[in-house]
Amino acid sequence: MDAQTQDILTVVTGAGLIVAVTAACVWLVLRSTANKIAPLALLLFGFCLEVYFFKQPYIQLGLQVYPNDLISLFVLLSAMLGFAHRPVPVNDSPFLLWLGFGMTITASLVVGLNEYGRYAGTEVRPFFYMWVAGLYCCVTEFSKEELRRVARWCVWSCYVLIGIAIYYYIAVEVGFVNRQALFEEPDTAVFRPVGAAGAFLVAIVALVQTMAWLRGTGTRYSGTHAAVLIAFTVVMQHRSVWIAAAVGLLCIFILERRHLPRRFALLLGFVMVGTLAVSVAGAFGLLDDLTRRLMQSTLSMTDSGGTFAARVDGWIRLLDNWTSGSFFELLFGFPFGQGYTRMYNGVIIEFAPHNFFLDLVLRVGLVGAILFILPTGMAMVHGLWGKADSEFEYLMLRGLGVCLLAAFIYFIAYPSYYLIGAATGISLSHFIRQRRVRADVRRPLDPVRSPLTGQIIGWRTER
Repeated sequence: MDAQTQDILTVVTGAGLIVAVTAACVWLVLRSTANKIAPLALLLFGFCLEVYFFKQPYIQLGLQVYPNDLISLFVLLSAMLGFAHRPVPVNDSPFLLWLGFGMTITASLVVGLNEYGRYAGTEVRPFFYMWVAGLYCCVTEFSKEELRRVARWCVWSCYVLIGIAIYYYIAVEVGFVNRQALFEEPDTAVFRPVGAAGAFLVAIVALVQTMAWLRGTGTRYSGTHAAVLIAFTVVMQHRSVWIAAAVGLLCIFILERRHLPRRFALLLGFVMVGTLAVSVAGAFGLLDDLTRRLMQSTLSMTDSGGTFAARVDGWIRLLDNWTSGSFFELLFGFPFGQGYTRMYNGVIIEFAPHNFFLDLVLRVGLVGAILFILPTGMAMVHGLWGKADSEFEYLMLRGLGVCLLAAFIYFIAYPSYYLIGAATGISLSHFIRQRRVRADVRRPLDPVRSPLTGQIIGWRTER
């Protein structure tokens, strides 16, 4: 085969592949208008993919296109096409606030693209992912059966993350995976193959399973799921996730305090078995290395060379940069792409601040931060205290409320991510639907008269 023929075949093959991928994407988008939970399945799939590929694969198309870029664009298209099939809640403040949050992100991105080019696109990604996921879930009314399926998918995703962690533990131990090359950390550090975002997802699903087990209304495996997922959260050793999960667990104990006496014996037994297992492992020296690393990691938190001290110092310096800016920058932040460059111990560091609230005011200012906190706060309050008409609805609402409460603690040390945005959107959607139902109940009924006799034959509500 000569070179010209080979070039023609390459072009034809590439064009055919592009057409096939485009057709598949169009078909999936059209199908998502009927199958409303397909975008949520893609979000969970993309999250597991992100955890597995610690360094994300990408396609070079002038800029690096990652799997979650394509998934988020698909979710956004599904939301826009859904507007043609489902009513848009344009009169509801939670939707308008979330939409306004997206507008501040877009405005900051446009300015950043003009000033910094592709670097603005890199920084906006996590904000865009989270906002799109929240937008889709906010404007989509899911049925009870659809939410049940999504809940099962969340549990399965947690076990996929556990499987990924086990795989990497074994692969690193046998030398199949080079830990330092893939995870870019020294061998002396605590090995956490699943990052904080993955551990937090496992933790909040564990909290919901714990609630279902306490109430005795979940599946017969709810207690087992809760025990396994809580144990995995502990093993992953993300301290900030531990604190967020502990706050969520305390909230559950307060909400379900009437059910605690019935489960107290089993809870005490679980704690005693866990304590016994740790004591036996410690007696045989199986935890010596882990204990040493944890102690070293904890004691180094306040060291000037530790990551925690670098983060706190970065919070102060970045916040000072923002507060010393102009009035416009206080309101709308610096554009995406400006970066997070600051000095620490005479060295220039550029990593993100590891604080979502600070990241908000830096990139979208006070206006954007308020437009995020208000609908998220509404979703959390509705989840914790909203009225539920069934046991499943109760578990869903309280689970979302506890999830968002724990997320507010999680945001102090880590950025947000799109699954938290999806949880916010689902809670807002339920909140909007309940408000609409209450408004319909309060709306007066108009008489329906017979066209022949003029007598009242019924009543209707004008919409």
